[in-house]
Amino acid sequence: MAMPRYRPLHLCLLILLIYTTPSIGLLNGTELLKAACNQTSDYAFCYATLTADPNAGGPQALAGDLANAALRLAQTRATHAQSLIPLLLQNATTSLDHNRLQMCQSSNNKAISQLSSANNDFNSDSLDTMVEEINTAARATNDCLNEIQDKGTHFSLLATINADLIKLYEICIVSTRYFTVEDLY
Repeated sequence: MAMPRYRPLHLCLLILLIYTTPSIGLLNGTELLKAACNQTSDYAFCYATLTADPNAGGPQALAGDLANAALRLAQTRATHAQSLIPLLLQNATTSLDHNRLQMCQSSNNKAISQLSSANNDFNSDSLDTMVEEINTAARATNDCLNEIQDKGTHFSLLATINADLIKLYEICIVSTRYFTVEDLY
């Protein structure tokens, strides 16, 4: 059976058609932000968080800008939790509360370490490793959240920070699904 012959003009038209056909990977700006936030568990949180960042919420934003904004904010929030836990430990009234907070302190230290590694991997384009580290940070943060959620108002600020951290991890991971070659350079 003879193979069909393609003329150079046909090949050029095919390449042009493939190159100019819009795809999800070519989204940027507002369309990308909405598409990514639609894939998260809390659209309103995602949208408000990312539009507040001028790099992530801008009209030329790429998926890397969204992931970077979420990662930077997660690092800031995790550091805030790190400074809050010793204050809560000082005010713990029961040994059970003290033990919960010590577990949270250990989990938070692990999350901060994983976020630092994830940031390094993001900057070196090791995305698979970055996603693994963010997932590890999310599990550590969730361990703390499970210990303190609904256990009293004295834990409410830490619980809120941890719940927001988990949403930020999710935004970062979802954003990586939209990466294109432009995000890696």
